[in-house]
Amino acid sequence: MSIILNMKNLCPCSSGKSYNECCEPLHDGESANNALLLMRSRFSAYVLDLPKYIIQTTHPASPQYIDNHQLWEKRIYDFSKNSSFGKLEVLEFIELDTYAKVIFVAHLTQHDKDATFTEKSHFEKIQGTWFYKYGQLMEGREPNLITTGQIRPLPISYYGDEILRKKAEPISEITPSILKLVEEMEETMDASNGIGLAAPQVHHSIRLFIIREPVYDDQGNMEFGKVKAFINPKLSNPSSETWTAAEGCLSIPTIHADVTRPKEIDVEYLDLQGNTIKKRFSGWEARELMHENDHLNGVLFIDRMSDDDKTKLKSLLDNLRKRIHDGTEL
Repeated sequence: MSIILNMKNLCPCSSGKSYNECCEPLHDGESANNALLLMRSRFSAYVLDLPKYIIQTTHPASPQYIDNHQLWEKRIYDFSKNSSFGKLEVLEFIELDTYAKVIFVAHLTQHDKDATFTEKSHFEKIQGTWFYKYGQLMEGREPNLITTGQIRPLPISYYGDEILRKKAEPISEITPSILKLVEEMEETMDASNGIGLAAPQVHHSIRLFIIREPVYDDQGNMEFGKVKAFINPKLSNPSSETWTAAEGCLSIPTIHADVTRPKEIDVEYLDLQGNTIKKRFSGWEARELMHENDHLNGVLFIDRMSDDDKTKLKSLLDNLRKRIHDGTEL
């Protein structure tokens, strides 16, 4: 729901300051000094129905990024129009050099019903500018989202980065730095809502990847469980039976396409304790392994698409590369 402010109005972001000394300068083009200010200014932009500001401050690699800005603006407008905004409550703010996390509660109603939600928002700094990247939402006020440990996310390599096309080097020894890297990769993967991540995707050209292991309940429904690390994996003996499913990639955000892969594969690898494991994998877990192992060989899932799909996605991929690396769009 839009409202009209004058210089004496309190800012909608609940900072206690007037709008003209709080969020208005950011809405007029100033850069936020930190991710908390950016989060507050984005909240007030929703209140004031400023969709262009929301779009401008969204990370170019965010899964929420929409190439069709007209459609995106309409969705923001509809959300603002149908919402009555209350206070913004900040529960936690943690900021590192290029990464930040803000947990907040947005108190609002929609259609005369309480629509309050808690969000764990992730932000990344690109070339000195903070951008909103991704949010994890829960209905109502949920202080349990507050972090209990340190955050250690790593910057992600995106489509167009040279390291994604290099063949990674074997790991000669499982050192404490390797174990620390695995922890940081898990934090990075979860912050991006991923289910797998290879070391080259976080600018480490070594033969290591992690996945979240798929698990099934009694009804056959799949969820993703604990994280499993694979060091120096060797894949062999793929099944002749194949299957096709949609894949995505944290390094190629917003792009999904069907990829055909073997249904089963043998994998030999080292675990984090240095034990050699040999196992045959099938289904989604095999697909995850093959997708992540491709990264170790400089191969992306888009390389395995059909020629027709590659042609259809070319403009989207070109636009993705431009907006991430050049800050422009085609």
